[in-house]
Amino acid sequence: MTVYGETVLERVLLAIIEAHPSSGLESRPVVRLQQAMAALLGKSLTQWEAANKALAFMVRERQRDICDAEMSMLATDSGTASCAMRSISVLAEIAARDVLGLTCGSEISVAENYLCHAYRRDAKFGSIEHDPAREAMQDEAVRRILEELAEWDVPAVSGK
Repeated sequence: MTVYGETVLERVLLAIIEAHPSSGLESRPVVRLQQAMAALLGKSLTQWEAANKALAFMVRERQRDICDAEMSMLATDSGTASCAMRSISVLAEIAARDVLGLTCGSEISVAENYLCHAYRRDAKFGSIEHDPAREAMQDEAVRRILEELAEWDVPAVSGK
């Protein structure tokens, strides 16, 4: 039975495996391929784990962009942020390249579409992870606003 691999490395390993049959319990080419890939490359992430890792990267970067923009507005005393926030699609493209390690344009495009959809779906249902650093930055921003209001003799508003 011939098994086809997805990558060139997998195809080469399968050719070697098929050229050297084994009579052991784990003689199936698929199992031997998985063992060979793990021996050569170490434990690889499943597609699900890789996608979750990419989504977590996007969430952290988006939260960082939001915090940077908010802090920038406080620092410049203007109503607009001096640093631009990256869009979800830009973050998805970065995640596809840097986290998933994709290099082919069509693969990046497919991954970007999936990551954008998954990010928006997760954000809609509130499953985006808690970030204590972002919360601390928000608390600092609130404290600074309350101090500014106090300078203008605005009655104290209880913060967090």
